[in-house]
Amino acid sequence: MLVERKEHKEPNGEIGYIESVFDSGNVLKTTYFPINNKLYIAFNRGNTYSYLNVIPQKYQEFENAESQGKFFRENFLNKKEYPCVKEFSLYPNEIKDLKEVVDIHKNKNIDE
Repeated sequence: MLVERKEHKEPNGEIGYIESVFDSGNVLKTTYFPINNKLYIAFNRGNTYSYLNVIPQKYQEFENAESQGKFFRENFLNKKEYPCVKEFSLYPNEIKDLKEVVDIHKNKNIDE
């Protein structure tokens, strides 16, 4: 489930990239660059991979999916049309900070 979404705009007003945080058993964060159709997915353990050829419509479907992990497995995992590369791993404090964002969101929903 999408917890937080931030659009970062270019000076001309176009979206440069989108950062999203998810409450998911598998996917922690994404950074999507619609200009070059590149998606970075950071998983819960911090490993971050890039996926090419992800058009904006496909990314929107991913964001809106009931389960990002299931959507990822069915649509991106081992698919030739979305070549992937392991890019880097998040630091433990980055993972902790992102999981705190998710926890704040969960607690906020419980209080409402």
